[in-house]
Amino acid sequence: MSTPEERLNTMLDRFEAAHRTDTANPGANLRTIIENTPQLRADLLESISRGNLETFEGIVGPRPLGYYNADHRALAVSLDQLDDAARSTQAANSIRFTLGHEIQHGVNRQDIFDQDQTLRDQARATARTPSPHDYTEALQAYNATSRSIETTAEIAGFNTLASYVTARNPQATLKDLYDASPDDMRMYIHRDLAASPPTYTARSGLTIGEDLKIASTPENLEAMGRLFYDANGYPPREVGRAIGMIRQEEVAALAEARSVDPRAPAPEIRVDLDALGLSGARLPAGFTDSSRPRPERDGAQQEAAPQGPAQQASPQQSSPQQSPAQQSSAPDAPGAHDHGADPRSAAHPDHGYFQALRDRLPASVPDNAVAQAMLLAKGEGMTDFSKVNPQEVAFADGKVWIGGQSPGVRVGADIAQAPSMEQVGESLKSQPQPAAMVLPDAARLPTQDQAAPAIR
Repeated sequence: MSTPEERLNTMLDRFEAAHRTDTANPGANLRTIIENTPQLRADLLESISRGNLETFEGIVGPRPLGYYNADHRALAVSLDQLDDAARSTQAANSIRFTLGHEIQHGVNRQDIFDQDQTLRDQARATARTPSPHDYTEALQAYNATSRSIETTAEIAGFNTLASYVTARNPQATLKDLYDASPDDMRMYIHRDLAASPPTYTARSGLTIGEDLKIASTPENLEAMGRLFYDANGYPPREVGRAIGMIRQEEVAALAEARSVDPRAPAPEIRVDLDALGLSGARLPAGFTDSSRPRPERDGAQQEAAPQGPAQQASPQQSSPQQSPAQQSSAPDAPGAHDHGADPRSAAHPDHGYFQALRDRLPASVPDNAVAQAMLLAKGEGMTDFSKVNPQEVAFADGKVWIGGQSPGVRVGADIAQAPSMEQVGESLKSQPQPAAMVLPDAARLPTQDQAAPAIR
């Protein structure tokens, strides 16, 4: 039987042959990156030895840079970025970081399947119990597991690049690590350009060792969860994915019940979005947000069953009477929820935006100045953090600077002239709030006989 090293070489040979052209050889660039990145090579060999990696796949286009497909036992990487890696240090090091993250999912492939199977088993059992069916705790557990899986992988990606930098320069500092890949490291290393010379420090709550690596301590896992998992919008995506699996089990259970009794009522399916930290999100039809006031209804009215795609009404169709679950998914009426005026509150609609900025600015910048800068940014079209260029969040010359993803969009807030937090909060209340997060609708989810792809 071939060794992991032999299988890795065979995989690289096939990848290179499949994607070589007259002008580019991304496979050769991938081979070079792996050969001179010791930690990445070691993790690839470990994943191969466990039977969790069998092939490399090419992604057409620059994004995403890479992903791991647990179903196919495949590690995918952007061909465009591999081409750029031959002439761009940033591109090569971003690949090192990303593949270090993704192959950690390969090493721990079984965790991904165990997570989904645990949820499905819980949902299958709950769906066959008397109504109501409350999935809040199951979703909290699923999101916590996803957070652990993703933050552990992100630490692995960070350490993969750190091992490359220190292998080339044993005396490397945080500055050297930051300079190796500013696009990746600015999330975790704060560069203070106001200091002379500039200083480089770990972000709040994160500890980076003398070897430039992050140990998987509880404190670091929590900080990485905040800086990576939360800041990049993972919670609504992971909860939405889990709701899709729950819906499949509920549809199957209701079909089973109605095969015996065609008049079997649909159960009420409850999710407490406030408890999940997703206040304001919109659930798919058939699910009730138990954190919201329940609308009055005729006691004889039945609640909507979780529907399969073929049963979904089109957006243009309307029914004469909505179910409570459908009513609960409508946007809040003005004043329905008073989240307060302070964006530091987890209930505030701009809390995630504020916290993402706060984490990228030195502690010496007061919270009211961060909030004022956010207010100005929202006024310039940067209505949420996805419209901000994280590379252009900085403090310099007494101002908080925020740059947008669109060229030329930039605001600066003088910390000495920032209004009080109360005043900024009142100004934020007068601005249009960001659209509610929409969790996956049943019509866009896999059918009962389809499993969601295990891609990380």
